[in-house]
Amino acid sequence: MKPIILFLLIVLVPGFAIGEPPKGMVLVPTGEFTMGTDDPQAPADQHPAREIHVDTFYIDKHEVTNAQFEEFILADGYNKRKYWTKEGWAFIQKERFFYVHPGKEKYRIDKPLGFGGNSISTAPDHPVIGVSWYEAAAYAKWAGKRLPTEAEWEKASRGTDARLYPWGNAFDFSKINYFPHHQKLLHVGSFFTGASPYGVMDMAGSVAEWCANGKGENKVHRGGGWNATRLQLQCTSREETVPTYRHYTLGFRCAKDAD
Repeated sequence: MKPIILFLLIVLVPGFAIGEPPKGMVLVPTGEFTMGTDDPQAPADQHPAREIHVDTFYIDKHEVTNAQFEEFILADGYNKRKYWTKEGWAFIQKERFFYVHPGKEKYRIDKPLGFGGNSISTAPDHPVIGVSWYEAAAYAKWAGKRLPTEAEWEKASRGTDARLYPWGNAFDFSKINYFPHHQKLLHVGSFFTGASPYGVMDMAGSVAEWCANGKGENKVHRGGGWNATRLQLQCTSREETVPTYRHYTLGFRCAKDAD
């Protein structure tokens, strides 16, 4: 590219980025998109459809995998206060018990729910599941990233044409990891034709994904999961819950500022 053309692109094109995105991430350019819906069947917290401006950012192409999260565990991430919010650190330090006849044993949270032993996400390249919002946020900070905002997540999922699903407006089981049509969780990126307009994979089905924000003390997760209803698999669907919630349908991906 000629220097003068490059200069004009930098000056005249909002969100023009130089260089390659960080490894494993894709760029979502600055601009407006339609967030939410006016569909009367959708819950009230998805209303109304409105134009939202989002600055340029990067987002992980795939959900965080078991192998990636294991690196955080092996780096002693659960024992390093600097990665955790005040509330998150208190949450994982709390002493808990599980009962083993004839008594009980103590434990503290030092890995995702059922990590390495559940029957749903078993392979290194399966999405990690059973993480609270606090654990997802701590991993993101350790990785030099952050969780995406709701607006960033939805734009990365549906693009700028207000589509219902990441691939378009017609529901299609062949484009999504959705039980019982597939074998519960598969490796990330298994459904190439289900990619979003920006090439982001598995933004519907597979696992629901934590976002950075929410209302009050609650946090939001998006994208449904392998056992979600069809309505929950739409790009506008959102669920709020406490940040301590851990479940076998819930994982995350990370985002990063593009500055």
